[in-house]
Amino acid sequence: MKIFIVCNNLGAGGAERVAVNLANGFAGKGHEVYIVADSLNQKVSYTVDGSVCVMTLCRKSKSKIKWFGAPLRLRHYLIKEKPDVIIGFMHVCSIISRLATVGLRIPVVMTIHHSLESKEWHLNLLTQWLDKYTPFFYSAVTVLNLADKEYLGDNYKNVTVMPNPLTFQPVSKIPPKQKIILAAGRISNWYYKGFDLLIEAWGNIASSYPDWKLRIAGDGPKENFDYLEEIAKKCGIENQIDFMGYQRDMKSLYKEASIFVLSSRSEGLPMVLIEAMSQGCAPVACENLGRTGEIIQNSNQGLLYKTADINSMSEALSKMIRDEEYRHSVQKNAVARSYYYSSEKILCKWESLLTNLLLTKKSKFE
Repeated sequence: MKIFIVCNNLGAGGAERVAVNLANGFAGKGHEVYIVADSLNQKVSYTVDGSVCVMTLCRKSKSKIKWFGAPLRLRHYLIKEKPDVIIGFMHVCSIISRLATVGLRIPVVMTIHHSLESKEWHLNLLTQWLDKYTPFFYSAVTVLNLADKEYLGDNYKNVTVMPNPLTFQPVSKIPPKQKIILAAGRISNWYYKGFDLLIEAWGNIASSYPDWKLRIAGDGPKENFDYLEEIAKKCGIENQIDFMGYQRDMKSLYKEASIFVLSSRSEGLPMVLIEAMSQGCAPVACENLGRTGEIIQNSNQGLLYKTADINSMSEALSKMIRDEEYRHSVQKNAVARSYYYSSEKILCKWESLLTNLLLTKKSKFE
């Protein structure tokens, strides 16, 4: 197949990382793959396979006006290259893809990478409207979990559950661990990631575990770091917390950490959680209306706590630290569970979806 993947950039965000992973995976299976991204003048953090062709979606401009020319620019590529299918990452790129394909008979898959509901984190009205009404305009729509498919209801027959592929190969043996609790996410999105809640939860119990330390990996503006550091000082744990900033080698951090904590107020399918599990971290995660429970299926694989409940988070962290035998068992089971999200398995699901779309297209226009 000739596959076009349209995404915002190659340098930030979980969805963009998934776009690159899919592109590399498709290329590795012999497909002809193109990534059409933003102006590419942002920092490129994700490595694209040399066989993947990367093209510019917008001209070099920080202005939002640049997006108005994007459908025409993409259409030019489509007419020239004649791809079999397009995968649009999130709403903006999916809409651009759909506009660019008017009259071209090229199936467009829209991918949704956020949770469709949350009690603690409210999507803006435009995103809610797009989630609800635009799936009709695409050949297929993917969501990250069964809960979101059920939330959309039976009106949409073109919705498929498509988990993100795991970036790392799961470890065959639990690596040597340190007394570290790890969290990861953009500091600029500290409220979404619940880092304020995490710091307070750690502050409740840190004095009981003086040889343990909390690490938070992620980039963001200085004022956000200052705000979180002030919370840590008020909790008296500035010596038991490390704000690490941007980290390119997350795999090494996962291998060192004994526990990974997901403190988010809302999540779709948190790849950092699955990545951490694949490297032998015992997970402690927000339940997020059952969505995270599709990853951590039972207490043998990790602990779930009530989302945005500081005391519940503290109790779960304390149990995971205190019960060493249980923690070691969870680490092994977490690795085993992560295999469900292996790149090979998810790529096979994608190939099946895209093949069915092309067969449907063929029968429709014969």
